[in-house]
Amino acid sequence: MLAFSAVVLAVTAMLTKLLSHTLVRPLVILADSSKKIARYDFSEPDLTVDNRDEMGDLVKSFNKMKHATEGYINTLKKNTEIAELLYREEMEKVETEKQLEAARLELLKSQINPHFLFNALNTISGTAKLEEAYTTDQMIASLSNLFRYNLKTSDQVVMLERELKVVEDYLFIQKMRFGERVAYECRTEVDPEEVMIPAFTLQPLVENAVIHGISRKEQGGRIFLRVWKKEAYVIVSVADTGVGMAKERYEELCRNLEESRRKGKRTSKTGIGLGNIYKRVYTMYKNGHVKIYSTEQKGCVVQMWIPLERPDGTDEWLWSEGLGGGADGSDTDS
Repeated sequence: MLAFSAVVLAVTAMLTKLLSHTLVRPLVILADSSKKIARYDFSEPDLTVDNRDEMGDLVKSFNKMKHATEGYINTLKKNTEIAELLYREEMEKVETEKQLEAARLELLKSQINPHFLFNALNTISGTAKLEEAYTTDQMIASLSNLFRYNLKTSDQVVMLERELKVVEDYLFIQKMRFGERVAYECRTEVDPEEVMIPAFTLQPLVENAVIHGISRKEQGGRIFLRVWKKEAYVIVSVADTGVGMAKERYEELCRNLEESRRKGKRTSKTGIGLGNIYKRVYTMYKNGHVKIYSTEQKGCVVQMWIPLERPDGTDEWLWSEGLGGGADGSDTDS
């Protein structure tokens, strides 16, 4: 009986060990792996067992199911990302269309019966000549030139000479308003009939200098416009000796301009003129640049760096960091 009992115990122990190795252990491994999959953790390697029975087939099927589930989830993630990207692009398209419609509306507003406007100005100019009011006649002529340029110029880039003429007409009118408080000097070191710059850029910069800089200074100030060539760029600099900006305001303006350029739309804190010019230069020229410098109670400098082109039509992408401008528009180390 003792011998028989010992044999039975030994056989039972062997069967228990075999059962644990072939059935219980694989089930525990499958349960642990299932918990990880439930947490979307597919990093664990495939399960391996020595069984060549149904349990071995079950483990192989489980590995296949894990890979299929992982592929399905990854596909869902990619589809979700694509859907989000398409949604963002659609929203950007809608926003662009809204901006385009707003621009068209503004264009229509600005073109309301321009012939009537020019005819009225010509009539007033003729009356001024008859009354020998030559200064008034010149003011009307300058105003007419400004309106004609703004309403009838559709080109993206124009000759520098045209932009300089618009600045002269604008400043003639402002001098009638501010008198000797506004002084203007222009130095052109390039041929204005050969250099092309973005349209509607110089006059807004000069207007900013007058309105936000010089007009706020009791004694007035000076505007210095300089155009010169440096390396592969034509540099257009508009400097003023107005009130300038405090450091905090200057840094905020730079941040807002950069944000406006990245988002592709103007923010309310950049202003229409400067924000539009800033965005256009970076959009039209791959390596174009706009530099702004300002010191409180000393003035501001705005520079446009416009790349020149090679004869084959490709751009010279040469840009030296640290080149700026002083209050007179000249180069300084920034």
